Amino acid sequence: MKKLLTAMMLVLSISVFANGLSLNSVGTKAFGMGGAFVALADDPSAIHWNPAGLAGQKNNVMFFMTDVVPMPAYELDMYGVDAEGVANHYISPNLMAVYNWNKFAFGFGAFVPAGLGSEWDGEDLTAFGGPATYGPYTNLYAGKEFDWMSKIAVFNISPAIAYNINNQFKIGAALNVFYGMFEMKRGEDMRNNFTGNPGSDGMLDTQTEMEIDGLGMGGTFSVIIDNGWHSFGVTYKTPVTVDMSGTMDIEYMDEYDMDLEVTWPAWLGAGIAFKPFNGKFILTSDLQFTNWRELDILYAKIKKMQVGPETFKDVEQEMHLEWVDAIQLRFGAQYVYSEKLTLRMGYYYDPAPALDKTLNILFPSSTSHAYTAGGTYLINKFNIDFGLEYLYGNERNALPTDMNMPGLHQMDVFAYSLGLGYNF
Repeated sequence: MKKLLTAMMLVLSISVFANGLSLNSVGTKAFGMGGAFVALADDPSAIHWNPAGLAGQKNNVMFFMTDVVPMPAYELDMYGVDAEGVANHYISPNLMAVYNWNKFAFGFGAFVPAGLGSEWDGEDLTAFGGPATYGPYTNLYAGKEFDWMSKIAVFNISPAIAYNINNQFKIGAALNVFYGMFEMKRGEDMRNNFTGNPGSDGMLDTQTEMEIDGLGMGGTFSVIIDNGWHSFGVTYKTPVTVDMSGTMDIEYMDEYDMDLEVTWPAWLGAGIAFKPFNGKFILTSDLQFTNWRELDILYAKIKKMQVGPETFKDVEQEMHLEWVDAIQLRFGAQYVYSEKLTLRMGYYYDPAPALDKTLNILFPSSTSHAYTAGGTYLINKFNIDFGLEYLYGNERNALPTDMNMPGLHQMDVFAYSLGLGYNF
């Protein structure tokens, strides 16, 4: 049972913190500029990137949606596994608004800053159930298909405020109220596949399912210094600890209540924007740091779990993590083609903080290169925004450990964003 719980914790830990889970560019305009938006922050998505940028904006309400389509692949030659993940659509609706009053600006956002998942065809992974026979013994679970899927999302309710100290210096802050949700299904090794008795033999035999959610709270603090032809911005997001609870269902056993404490790490972004030719052409560049190293341990509790024929107790487990801090490099460009049409493009480099020793297929994680494009078309007081992204993930050949799924892992991601704004 301890091995099962450790495996479950491993999946949770990777799912929550892998870089692939972040919606790397919140807001359709920022999306098209590769998320290099900390120093520009000139639309309502400043609530996420840099709340100080709300000061001096036109009063605006903006609705946008982002669709993320991961395309993972996994190979393990020794088992004859060659699988491709299901190309699901992970769609997030978002709403943001800003209102300026004298030197103050007030913003409100209801948006998804992180969310993704993966799904696999169980038929492609039946090899993990072991061979059909071993000498005179017959494998009772050979060929058994399991559901393999994961889905995680964070929904953020975020009121914000900004103050324009003078024509060059602005400050801002936002409250982040996180609602986190996580769902997972996978096969586990809990029985001897030849005798059917409880125990571990390195082969999968038991379907497990988990569904949990919870709330947490943190804050964002930021500043922008704008000299007209260029601007500099800094944003700091505090860690947010979400106390999640829900159920874990184990085939052949029971459904158990479960608690899990999850912390989204601290984030620091610094950027610069160059705006020559009266802002007709803009270049942006960001360094965005995530403090993965400080997240050492996750704690989980499964309540009143059966650990013997007539013994039930709360089972607690901690998972020690071994990730490294990561810095994303982002670059963006914007060109005002005409009074009605603005064009954008961008690039970012996204290093994977997770190590090979904890890698699995439910949340593929890779060092990635992403290329983006987008634009805005104005119709009276309305602006129609669009953005495209293709993320190329490097291959990772993970050697076997007691905490991973060894083999060749790779994932590309296609995403697009559509937005509609109204200036009033």
